[in-house]
Amino acid sequence: MNDPGMLQLLMAPEPKRLARLPEAPLDRALAEAQALKDAAATPPAPAAPADTAPAANALDGPLAALATNIWRAQAKMVDPKTGEPREETRRVYRHVEGALEAFGAMGVRLSDWIGQPYDAGLPLKVLSFQPLPELARDTVIEAVRPAVFWQDRLLQVGEVIVGIPPTPSKQP
Repeated sequence: MNDPGMLQLLMAPEPKRLARLPEAPLDRALAEAQALKDAAATPPAPAAPADTAPAANALDGPLAALATNIWRAQAKMVDPKTGEPREETRRVYRHVEGALEAFGAMGVRLSDWIGQPYDAGLPLKVLSFQPLPELARDTVIEAVRPAVFWQDRLLQVGEVIVGIPPTPSKQP
């Protein structure tokens, strides 16, 4: 069907005139004509490039914010010296722990990397570098907000402060 005259005939308002073409079965020609009209009436959907990341879910931002706020609440309830919940927050702390466990069951994971060696490839935004004499290598010493993952997909980049070994002073 490469003949342009045939295409015009098929797209005619009255395709029954195809009776002039005895070598083409009328039913098949009518079906092809209708398919061409339907295809012309519906523009093709734009194809998404194959190398793009999956579209963000509308709940990604709120989910990351909720997880971050629960993480922050948990951090405020813990005594930094002992790592245990403070006595005055112990009853509420169990509920915060339960919320974080529920996130884990949903596939939500929070990572703050506190105490871990810093690597530039981590999904972290470094807010500042702080020289500390006791460090031998760059280490995450504080987290302002955690990185949040859902089913291994990054929802939120973490924000941290990195401790660095002191730089040796230059001798003349």
